[in-house]
Amino acid sequence: MFKTLYVRIVFYYFSAVLIGVVVAWASALFVFQDSKNKYTESELREKGENIVKLYNQTNPEDKQLFLEKAAQLSSVRLKIVAPDSQEEQFINWSAEDSFCDCDLSIIVPWVLNGDVYHMELAQSSSVDAYGSSVLTEIALILAIVLLVGGSIILLFARHLVSPIQKVTIAAKQLATGDFNVKLPEDRRDEMGSLSTAINQMAVELGQLDRERQEFVANVSHEFQSPLTLIKGFSTMLLEGTLNESERVRSIEIMMQESDRLSKLSEHLLRLATIDSEKYVSSKVYFDLAEQIRRTVLTFEPLWSARQLDVEMRASRTMVHADEELLNQVWINLMSNAIKFAPIGGKIAIDLYAEEEQVKVGFFDNGISIASEDRERIFHRFFKADRARDRSIEGNGLGLSIVKKIVDIHEGSVQVQSDSGDGKTFIVIIPKSAEARGALVKS
Repeated sequence: MFKTLYVRIVFYYFSAVLIGVVVAWASALFVFQDSKNKYTESELREKGENIVKLYNQTNPEDKQLFLEKAAQLSSVRLKIVAPDSQEEQFINWSAEDSFCDCDLSIIVPWVLNGDVYHMELAQSSSVDAYGSSVLTEIALILAIVLLVGGSIILLFARHLVSPIQKVTIAAKQLATGDFNVKLPEDRRDEMGSLSTAINQMAVELGQLDRERQEFVANVSHEFQSPLTLIKGFSTMLLEGTLNESERVRSIEIMMQESDRLSKLSEHLLRLATIDSEKYVSSKVYFDLAEQIRRTVLTFEPLWSARQLDVEMRASRTMVHADEELLNQVWINLMSNAIKFAPIGGKIAIDLYAEEEQVKVGFFDNGISIASEDRERIFHRFFKADRARDRSIEGNGLGLSIVKKIVDIHEGSVQVQSDSGDGKTFIVIIPKSAEARGALVKS
């Protein structure tokens, strides 16, 4: 029945006001009628007593004529009933008299020549003119209230519904994938808060959509590049145009690209796992220094082959965390340091145990990171070497995995880099009360 909120508001208002007007009219009519009856009874009694007093003072010869004139002058209807009988001595109204409010009457005793007569008086319609005018004025006032209030609510409802209509249009715009939504935020009420929230949501959805598109493009690029190489070398091998050394080199490149695809798939699977809302972190107590030390030893063949000087300064530090996830953090950071440190360069790992948290720093004296890239470096598929130099292996997912895992532990990760002096990745992880207690006991 009501397809719009505007019509619904107006209808509800008119319904409420109309009910209020009807109730007010009925209440006013009841109060006025009760007040009028009391006033009429008092007035009729006074008129009856005056008629009796005047008759006794003048003692007219023609009683019938006197009563007619008295009733006419007093604007009342009279009925005189003889004592000890129901015989009407005088009457100037009938039950069908439409000009008389004969339902409301009073009886005034009249002692005449020792006999008690009953003088019944009823109100003439001429006296009701004032009452009717008052009721008419009340009805007119209520009608004006209804009309004026209705006009105001029409404007008010339009003012109220207008921002809701804008929000509806914005929501439909968002649903179509258009995130260029900007609602006015000048209001200070609930609608203003809603507009602000929708604007923020539009910005975040737009950012997510851009990241999604960039993610799809990057995944496609990272998969397509090694597949193109593998296909090209496979074609040359099938054609048999390569000599033995070229064949070996081609196979080595194909194996390297296959490894890249494998690592990319592994990283994507890891991201999908920790991004899942169903992922449940399994936290245990363990020595963080020992875990990092094992990671460093695992990579010894790689950093030894590059003649890197690796230093680690750490003492036993108990934490309450997801051991498997944090191990992935150290693997990614160590791999990143080995990859970018120059041959014969240096890697330094420092662990600082504080009262409430643990800081772990991974330093390498390789290429530094520009200040404008230090925030974006943790974005998926972002590479500081913008040309995507294929001589440096990597798919731009390692640091984003680090950031995601650290966020799960309610920690933080940042990078410090001075021009020409390498870079340091600093991971901060809070310690639980139980882990702090275990460290003290040890």
